[in-house]
Amino acid sequence: MSNRKSESGDALGMELSGPMMEWWTQQWVQGVNPMARIQLAWMQSVSEVMQQEARFLMAMADASRRLAECYDTHAGDPEKMGECYRSIASEIGDHHMERMKTVAEMPNDFRRRIWEEI
Repeated sequence: MSNRKSESGDALGMELSGPMMEWWTQQWVQGVNPMARIQLAWMQSVSEVMQQEARFLMAMADASRRLAECYDTHAGDPEKMGECYRSIASEIGDHHMERMKTVAEMPNDFRRRIWEEI
């Protein structure tokens, strides 16, 4: 008989604590969602940085390929080698300036994303 009484007491306790558990769950979910959205914004920013670096590395690889072609075709002509170097250096400089511009804008983009999520 006392065993039945404790089982009915447990059931009553669960019934009474149900609304409190529901409230707590809602509060917990509301606290987690903004953090997940902020983490998503951070991950998007990291993804953009990685894409930018991949584009820069592709430009560097292309420049290295072109430089090797210059060695193969113009190895005996210093003027043509100088032209080739200047052309490649100018192109790499342009890519690097584009990279730096993008890097300078990223903190502002990240702040904007965070602000939108808040």
